[in-house]
Amino acid sequence: MNRDLLAGIEFSSPERLSFRSPDGTEVEGWMLPARGYAAGQGGFPMVLQMHGGPHGAYGNTFSFDQQLLAGQGYMVLFTNPRASTGYGEDFRWGTWGGWGFNDYDDVMAGVDHAIENYDIDTARMGVTGYSYGGYLTNWVITHTDRFAAAIAGASISNWVSDYGVADIPRTKESEFFGPPWEERGLENLLRSSPIIHAKGVTTPTLFVHGESDHRVPIEEAEQMYVALRKQQVPAKFVRYPDSYHGGWTPWRMVHRMWVQLEWWEQWLRPSTTSDQ
Repeated sequence: MNRDLLAGIEFSSPERLSFRSPDGTEVEGWMLPARGYAAGQGGFPMVLQMHGGPHGAYGNTFSFDQQLLAGQGYMVLFTNPRASTGYGEDFRWGTWGGWGFNDYDDVMAGVDHAIENYDIDTARMGVTGYSYGGYLTNWVITHTDRFAAAIAGASISNWVSDYGVADIPRTKESEFFGPPWEERGLENLLRSSPIIHAKGVTTPTLFVHGESDHRVPIEEAEQMYVALRKQQVPAKFVRYPDSYHGGWTPWRMVHRMWVQLEWWEQWLRPSTTSDQ
């Protein structure tokens, strides 16, 4: 049915990766090469993309946004860090009590593995994700300055405030071992909150969020946005009215993809194949 359309489109094929986190845990990932990629032709920009959940997983599925990035000249790295499903119970619950620790080590090990095996321009790397991936984006920019730009979608910054406004407080009680009025819960919620670690952030960041999101209320992104602007970090906030955690209208999805491409272009400036 789509033969004529597909005849004019060049797709990239993902390459499976296997690497080890600092504690020895084996992690699976994939690299989607950029259009025109060939080793030795000069460094390519790379975008690290992180899935939601955290108990989700990337797999053998078609991703329009990943193919769009590859078609625009970006290497696209995506991995299944601790908390991802499909690798056993220990792996699935590897972030219990503390998001942002084992999972952060895993995704950064993937970045190092990609740099070792592909011709990546380390000065033009971006990081992005939506929902849990947005949370992990906020965490990454508060723990490293290796990325030239970030895009945080439906992102959490403060687990204590999120507990009281999101539609799933029970998840926080199980993942962080208690509510914020109990000592153990408060300690875990705070130590995994990116806003607590925001001092010294330097990564230019775009925030995209639906104003009617009940799973991750928009005040979560507002907090992180303010933290960056207070420190004179380039930041932009694009808000979508009447939009929830999912199920956005097609044109709002198109607009979001467009502004994200503009952000990557502004901060990563990919070379075209004709420039190489």
